[in-house]
Amino acid sequence: MLLDERKKKILEAIIEEYNRTAEPVGSSKIASDYNLGLSPATIRNEMASLEELGYLDKPHTSAGRIPSSKGYRLYVDSIMKEKNLSVKEKGLIDKAIKDDVVKFDILMKEASNILAKLTDYASITIEPELDNCEVEEIKLVKIGHDRLMIVILANNGIIKESIVNCDEEIPEQNIEIFNNYLNYKLQGMNFKEIYDNIDKYVGEELDNINDKIVPLFAELNNLLINKNAKVHMEGATKLLDFPELKKKDTLKNFLNIIETQDAIKEIARTGYDGNINVYIGNECAFEDLKDFTIITYKQSINDKEVGTIGLIGPTRMDYKTVIPMIKYIGDTIQEKIKQGGEENDRKGKEPRGD
Repeated sequence: MLLDERKKKILEAIIEEYNRTAEPVGSSKIASDYNLGLSPATIRNEMASLEELGYLDKPHTSAGRIPSSKGYRLYVDSIMKEKNLSVKEKGLIDKAIKDDVVKFDILMKEASNILAKLTDYASITIEPELDNCEVEEIKLVKIGHDRLMIVILANNGIIKESIVNCDEEIPEQNIEIFNNYLNYKLQGMNFKEIYDNIDKYVGEELDNINDKIVPLFAELNNLLINKNAKVHMEGATKLLDFPELKKKDTLKNFLNIIETQDAIKEIARTGYDGNINVYIGNECAFEDLKDFTIITYKQSINDKEVGTIGLIGPTRMDYKTVIPMIKYIGDTIQEKIKQGGEENDRKGKEPRGD
């Protein structure tokens, strides 16, 4: 059922008031403070109708109403007017997300930090699962007489790298031989296929190449494992100040979200690249999220997912402020990636990420 304009205005006023106070909202408050030109009795009748339609809930201990997930969804999709970011906010974001950053993980961390600082919510960054990514190039770089760096560049621009300590000094010639061998064997194959068949592709012939760099075999395996995308959260303690988190069950759910990260990872798999994705309360399949909202922006390089930034907070979230902020930060990252790719192309190199 489509809501008429009067019901929408009343719903908007209730959401704005509830977001401000965290207290159930009564008809008298709306009538006196929101200049809708309606009597408390009329507003009360409309609130009852909105409750019946599922846009409002009525707590057992109060005569007032609070927005439901369905009410917030309508508000986000078709009622609220997004705020414009201030010059100061844009300046802080632009300063935080530096032009000279070439590694994608650092870029995402900077974005997460500034997002947490500018909001009252917890920011999240989520690595993509790399099982279906393909190896574009493998590089071995000698950084000491007995230390090597192994670098795997995936076809989505992500770089996986690690330091390997060897038992003794490795001749440059042997490093070059093994480097060429790995690329010959593994280029174009996806991470999961290599990991599942590592003995077949590398292990059986490793001793024939150089038995002194056996540690590379184990470290290559470690870099290929990414069964569980990593979640980084910044500013989680901010949420403990919200009155919603004073409730034992809500706090327990939030701590479970942080500890297991299952719900966040599952949500990261959904949504669209380059767009804001909003998941409100009981819209999610996870019981732990019924009192929370997660907003995400998925990043991509050459149509390949490379990570997600976002926020998690109570459903009583300041949507009209944080949604344009996440979008601005996400668009800024995309622009940095694009600029970095164009710069690398001019230099004859591939775009970098992590």
